This record gives sequence, C-alpha cells and structure tokens, in this order.
Amino acid sequence: MALKGNKGEWSELYAFFKLLSDGCIYCGDANLNRYDDKFYPVLELFRDDKPDRNSYKIQSERRSVIIKGNNIDIEVPQDRFTNQATALLDLIKSKNDNTDFSHIESFMKMIDIHTVKAKSLDKADIRIVIHDLKRGSKPELGYSIKSKLGAKSSLINSNKDATNFIYRVNGISAEQMNEFNSCGNFKEKFNYLQSHDTILSYISTANNIFHNNLTLLDLGIEKIIAESLLLYYSGKSKSLSDTIKLITETDPLNIMDSTDQPMYEYKVKQFLLAFALGMTSAKPWYGQFHANGGYIIVKEDGDIICYHFFDRNDLEEYLYHNTFFDTPSTNRHNFGKIYEENGEYFLKLNLQVRFN
Repeated sequence: MALKGNKGEWSELYAFFKLLSDGCIYCGDANLNRYDDKFYPVLELFRDDKPDRNSYKIQSERRSVIIKGNNIDIEVPQDRFTNQATALLDLIKSKNDNTDFSHIESFMKMIDIHTVKAKSLDKADIRIVIHDLKRGSKPELGYSIKSKLGAKSSLINSNKDATNFIYRVNGISAEQMNEFNSCGNFKEKFNYLQSHDTILSYISTANNIFHNNLTLLDLGIEKIIAESLLLYYSGKSKSLSDTIKLITETDPLNIMDSTDQPMYEYKVKQFLLAFALGMTSAKPWYGQFHANGGYIIVKEDGDIICYHFFDRNDLEEYLYHNTFFDTPSTNRHNFGKIYEENGEYFLKLNLQVRFN
C-alpha cells in the first residue's frame, strides 16, 4: 500500500535525506538567509526517540552513512541520499493526487524507514548529534521541522477547548447581539461594536491549563495576547511584529512610562519561543523545551537552514518576524459569536499563529 503524506510531512523526510547527504547544517538569519560561514557538522541522525531506534551515522572520511538497528546493519554511500533528496524534492514540488513516490518508498524500505512522518511524543521531529565546534561538545538535540514547500505551517494550533479567549461585552442588548452575530466577517462585527460604543473587557482563557501555562511563562503575557487578538480580529494588524508595535503604543500593562526597553517585544518573543520548543495550549507545561535543538526550515528552493536554541537570538528574531495571527473555523472552534449567560454578554476569540 502506497505511503500517504502531505507536502509538509514529505518535507520532513526530505530534510532527513538532505542532512545525511550534506553532513552539516547551516544557520540562518531572521529573513531566512543562510550564514555561509556559520554551520554545524552533523554526526548522527535519529527519526524518533525510542530506545530501539535506528542510528544513521555519517562517516565523512568514507562519504557514507552507517545504519544500525534491530533489523538493519548496512553502509550506504552519501551519494545515494543526495540523489534521493533531489528526487524527493522534485516530487514534493509537483505533488498531486497522482504523484508516484514508489521509487522513494523502495529506498525507504532499504534503509528501514516505513513511515513518511516520524513518530514523536513531543515537538521534536528529528534528533541530531551535532559537533559544536565552538564548545567542543557533541550533543544529541531535538529539532522541529517546518516546510515552506506546502501549506503555511502553524506555530500555535487552534483548539476549541484550549485556545479561546473570553471577553465580556458591555453596553449591548439582545437585539444588538443578534445583529452582531449576523454580520458576515470579523471586520464587520468589530465595526458594528465600535459604532455602538460597545466595550470589550478581557476575562480569561476558556481553559485553565492554558492560563496556568501562560502564567508560568510570564505574568503579563495572557493580557498581551488577549489585547493582540482584539487588534487582529478588528482588522488593525495581522503579523505578530506589527501587532506588538501597536500594543507597545497602547501599553495595556502600564509598564512603558519610565523606560524605552522593548518590554512587549521581549515578552512575546519568549512566548513564541516557548510554543516553538515545548509549550502547548492543552497540556500542562513545566518550563521544559523538548525541541531543545531548535528549528529546521525547508525553504522553497530546497535549501535547509537551522535556528539553534543556543543561538537563540536568531531563533527569536525568526519567530517574531515570520509569524502572523490566523482565523480558524469559527464553527469548529466555537468562537466569534456573542452569547448570553445570566444576563451578561460574552465573546470568545480564538488564538492561532502561523508562519509566513
């Protein structure tokens, strides 16, 4: 039976082949440009974190990869991975329902890979032993892989039970609630509220686990994101960086009077970093980073760059300048309509963040 996967999932396998082919991974700046003089040698790769996982160890002097596991013990020339990476990239770019991946699948079987997407219990899609030449260490690190070859990847996935933010709607009647709910899009809805001098005041997240995660990260970040969602859904901004510029001007936490330090920018960068490397909205977070290596990006031309956690300034800049708020399905995630409870009116707005 033919293996199935979307472009993003096939891109993870492409990155695996490409890294074994190149034997190194280059770092990038905030604009996805490669630093040609900044890279880390790749020594060994794993596709999951099981105790009995296969090892793919690069032998640079022999230009080969030694693959060992419970069911395999072979040596494969790196050129084979180069050819397979090139072929897979072409297939991903041309992918449709009739695209034939059988040639790739036969190679996968030979190297004991049986799924397009590696199984993972955390945010790490691949684990790599790199040679940190500066520190002289050879750590095994987990990396999340994002691809620009397919649909826009998500950083924060929408969740009906976890990513809704609740606001009290003051100064509205039952009739006006119905008129608001009949508006066709969010811009119309927020124009309607503005024309009736309605005030929205933030109450809480709909899920206490998400509230606790945000509180652990930063006492003010929940308020910042809540205010950011109001700006986004009212049509005033979309990108995270543009939104936070507006938030800095309105200063909802009242922290900018005596400083020009980037208070809001810094807090949001830590928020994005936490989601990139460990936090989710639905499970309790204990401050640990599971994708402790960082992010690997597959670019449109097939080039691969990496943002390492220990080069976190580059990673933070990338996340901050390459993400935007997005609107998930209002019906599926149960938000976007004013509702009444005990004589008061409320509105839920949902958080979803994607990469450009």
